[in-house]
Amino acid sequence: MALLPTNKEILAAVNANQAEAISFLHQIVSIDSTLEKGEGQVQSTIYSHLQTVLCTDNDTNSNENGFQLKRIPVNKEEIRHKRGYSPTDWNYDENKYNVLCSYTSPSTNKHHLNDKGLILQGHVDVVPTTCDKWTSPPFTPRIENGRMYGRGSGDMKAGVVAMIYAVVSLKRMGYIPRGNLTLCTVIEEECTGNGALACLSELLPQQSKVAVIIPEPFPFITTAQLGVLWFTTRVSGTPCHVLQTSAGSNAIEAAFALFTALKPLEARYNDYEVRRNIPGASAYQDIEHPVNFNLGRIDGGNWASSVPDNCIFETRVGFFPGVDIEDVKRDVESTLYDAAEKIGVEIEISYRGFNAEGAVLLPEYVDGVEGNDNAVDKSLQREFVELLQDCHSAAVDASCSTNNERDTCSSRTDKPKNSLPLLPITCTTDARFYSSIHHNQDDVVVTCYGPEATNIHGVDESVSLESMRVVTAAIALFIRDWCGLEKVTN
Repeated sequence: MALLPTNKEILAAVNANQAEAISFLHQIVSIDSTLEKGEGQVQSTIYSHLQTVLCTDNDTNSNENGFQLKRIPVNKEEIRHKRGYSPTDWNYDENKYNVLCSYTSPSTNKHHLNDKGLILQGHVDVVPTTCDKWTSPPFTPRIENGRMYGRGSGDMKAGVVAMIYAVVSLKRMGYIPRGNLTLCTVIEEECTGNGALACLSELLPQQSKVAVIIPEPFPFITTAQLGVLWFTTRVSGTPCHVLQTSAGSNAIEAAFALFTALKPLEARYNDYEVRRNIPGASAYQDIEHPVNFNLGRIDGGNWASSVPDNCIFETRVGFFPGVDIEDVKRDVESTLYDAAEKIGVEIEISYRGFNAEGAVLLPEYVDGVEGNDNAVDKSLQREFVELLQDCHSAAVDASCSTNNERDTCSSRTDKPKNSLPLLPITCTTDARFYSSIHHNQDDVVVTCYGPEATNIHGVDESVSLESMRVVTAAIALFIRDWCGLEKVTN
């Protein structure tokens, strides 16, 4: 059996591809992939790039050493009744698709097969931006002091590049996985998650142990994420001339009053006494105010000297894992309808966008389940987290190959240097689709771990290119030790 590549060899291969990876990141950050512009161009660019760097032919039919590449469309009728679907008022055309690049080991030798699978998934859509406050145009990426600036550089196109070039680096060394491996780039993570939902049946292979890494811009191991609900409130007031303001009801002023009425509900959701009765809230015990309500968009009125009779505002509400999203809707609706009656306006509430449940991704690391670190048979979660810790440490300082260049990261007996924190996040990601909400946690394990970024969703968003290199190397090492590798046959 051929020897596996050492940590040093894998790190050298990743380093050799870093300039190319940065160039590809620059290319895809240059593409405006907001919901308004669509994700078709960036997905087409990624598809073509994967054909070049991973597929051995330009066809979806790969040979025994190649990766199979395909587009997965989002069919609204197929997913709208599935758990996790988020409602939309837009359609899905031929430009709204996900990209899957998968490798299934063709080996018939049972001793060469690996029952572990790995999914590397990232989203390509980005949030809107205001150009006039940026140092440079958001879709004209620039590199300064080791960072790339541009909308989506951190969230999360650098993570997409990292996962792709982890696989590319191994293949260029002459290695392919012994277990199933899938790269997936999805749409609409920033507003619905429907892209990931449409891929689930294609993504999960028939294996007993599947790990999922989503390289979101979190330089830590993610243990839990909040639920997120988007809703739209339409306010109807009474129009009149400003000289008779008291005869009308100002819909814009009412909108602010209505949102203010939600603040006590936000406070109640954050109250520690309330949290004690929510199982998933224990993940956030060290965060004083994890649940946030956000007034994200408002539109109303048509004339400065007329009392506006209409206003629409869009709100984002967070909530803990373990809270039923239907209960959140009832809380929101009862609060707003009661407030509207007191104010004297009529309202209509509708749901568009995120209908995302909260999820505890690594319950053993949240609920304090005791595990024997030296046990022969570790749980899937502990095996996954410990290996990811070791691979990250090796990517930073190559410490796990100090004594033996042929050691794998999983052969360590000491605690890794540069350990990653294990933390919850106060937003949502596509990781929820791989949590215990949808799958048996003994079969599927998931986390988010990716490059360090700043100002995501803000002005002058940027990502550390060195951090992208580290994450690329960590994922490459993880593939070696989780999936196993074998030499490419000619």
